[in-house]
Amino acid sequence: MDLSLEGKVAIVTGAASGFGRAVATTLATEGVRVAGADINEAGVTSAMKELGGGAGSCRGYALDVASRDNWQELVRSVEEDLGPVDILCNIAGPAPGPVSGHLDTDDDEWHRQIEGHLSGVFRGCQTVLPGMMERRYGKIVNMCSFTAHGTVANIPGYDAAFGGILAYTKDLARYVAPYNINVNCVSPGNVETPMTQGWMSSPAPASASSRTPSSGASANPTTSPTGWSSSPPTARSTPSVSRSTCPAAS
Repeated sequence: MDLSLEGKVAIVTGAASGFGRAVATTLATEGVRVAGADINEAGVTSAMKELGGGAGSCRGYALDVASRDNWQELVRSVEEDLGPVDILCNIAGPAPGPVSGHLDTDDDEWHRQIEGHLSGVFRGCQTVLPGMMERRYGKIVNMCSFTAHGTVANIPGYDAAFGGILAYTKDLARYVAPYNINVNCVSPGNVETPMTQGWMSSPAPASASSRTPSSGASANPTTSPTGWSSSPPTARSTPSVSRSTCPAAS
């Protein structure tokens, strides 16, 4: 598909694998210069090389999304290497821990989820927005989850973090709309990625999943809503939530 994104510069977090890598692949196919960022520096460097790193159009960068200093250094480096940031796709975030239920989640697990998801999205947006507002152009896509809509019964930290992302996206979208910046949110169903495969093999998620009405199927990473949300046709779609509450077989 032609999303009219050729020559744009995008930061995609979590780009070493899973959804992040799939999104980076879609954008690179559209001619976007992709800055893949991930806490797994070796993995994201390898992934970006496969997408066209040799031609200088895709590069990998180390990033801990919970670190404001990391975000500021990332944006500086991307602007020097690839140009001003036009698109931000906030995909990265931690899976729930092995002990993550309503009565056994401790403060460390709660803060890990909030920092790794909600605060990471907030810091990323806050770092790229001054440049986008000055240029009066930008596309931000925040990865949410079907869990933000109350469909999983026993992972409170994870659910609360994504619920916060959903509310924050709607609030931010209205704030930056006058600057020709679109902010959208994608809430997919259960998707088989390295993160979810590891998490679903532990007891807590199995218990949570057993309380969740769904088809029982898992999809593979899909990028169409995210790529579309980054494209010119979404100029009036601020804010929108692309939601899949029940997993669909791929």
